[in-house]
Amino acid sequence: MNIESPAMPYDFSDLEPAMSRDTVVFHFLRHQRVCYDRMRTLVRGTGLEELTLEELVRATERSPVHHALYRYAAEVWNHNLFWRSMRPRGGGAAHGRVGEELRNRFGSYERFTHKLKAAASAHFGSGWLWLVWRGGAPEIIVTHNAGTPLVRGETVLLALDLWEHAYYLDHQNRRAAYVATFLDELVDWELANGALAELGRVSESAAQRPRTGAPAGADPRLELS
Repeated sequence: MNIESPAMPYDFSDLEPAMSRDTVVFHFLRHQRVCYDRMRTLVRGTGLEELTLEELVRATERSPVHHALYRYAAEVWNHNLFWRSMRPRGGGAAHGRVGEELRNRFGSYERFTHKLKAAASAHFGSGWLWLVWRGGAPEIIVTHNAGTPLVRGETVLLALDLWEHAYYLDHQNRRAAYVATFLDELVDWELANGALAELGRVSESAAQRPRTGAPAGADPRLELS
């Protein structure tokens, strides 16, 4: 299989006291690793072994016969983004390009956090909360279960796990307290800034690419003669 085993970007205890070592260990080993192991079993013999994780999620999303495989692959991908959305001694108001974009879209950082917290609280059951780049602006979306914006072609700026296993050991059923802690003490805005910078590089590269059907520097009118 062409997909590496998931790895944490920091030590299990590095997010304390905002997120306990027990929560991180339980979450990573009993949830993400289990999803990875089941994905590895299900992909065997399907002809999909050579795909990357992103390709596997996209290829199985609309296939009823591969529904379980999609669910496990999507959860592995989602969790990779979730871990990277946090850092030790993180949190605080958004800065850099993402801070500017959030103020433009929502009016202020405080209004953004209010909408994000409301979206997380309103979601019933398990799922994910995302900050994505859509139509030239940041948007807050929520997906059910293993749903992921990857299959919509949207660029993820941040991911927040809303499954109970993400917060039950530290906050019991108080999802609002978990979301507030994520924003105040954990979120890594550099992930979002990096994603926006990469989007800019891709757009610039596309703008500089020569038009299809005409060599670079050629006059396209010559093709009509």
